[in-house]
Amino acid sequence: MAPFDLTEYTDTELEELLREVFNETNRRQQVAQGPAQVDQAIKDYQAALGRVDGGEWVQPGSAVDAYPEGATVTHQGATWTSTVAANVWEPGVAGWREAAVQDGAPATWVQPSGGADAYKTGDQVTFDGEVYQSVIDGNVWDPAAYPDGWEKVA
Repeated sequence: MAPFDLTEYTDTELEELLREVFNETNRRQQVAQGPAQVDQAIKDYQAALGRVDGGEWVQPGSAVDAYPEGATVTHQGATWTSTVAANVWEPGVAGWREAAVQDGAPATWVQPSGGADAYKTGDQVTFDGEVYQSVIDGNVWDPAAYPDGWEKVA
C-alpha cells in the first residue's frame, strides 16, 4: 500500500477517515472474537439446561443447544469428544471421536465421515493392535491404506 499525504485532507475528511478506521478495526475484532463468544454462549446455555461435560448425549434441537468443540458425552456405552463447534450430530455418525479406552490406549480407528471428524495431526488411534499417531491434518485414511499419514507410536 502506497503512503499518502495526510496534510492534503481537510479536518472533516480526517475525522471521517478516523471513523472509518475505527469502524473497520471494531468490525475485525468482532469477527475475530465471534466464534469464541458463540462457543461460550453455547456452553453457558448447556450449563443452564443442566448438561454437564461427560453426561449422556441428548439430541440438540438447534445450534443453540448444540455441543461445542471439545465437549464430551457418553452415548451407547462409550465416551465421545466433539471434534467440531455447534455439533448437532449423533456420536458415531459424524463430528465425534470416541475417547481413549479405560486402559489408556487410544480408541480404535474408525472411518471418518468427512472433514468434520477427520483425524488431525497428533491424534492417536489403535489399529490392528498397534498405536498410531496422525502426522497430517484432515487424515481420513487408515494406517494401512496411507502409511505416510501415520507414525507408529512406540
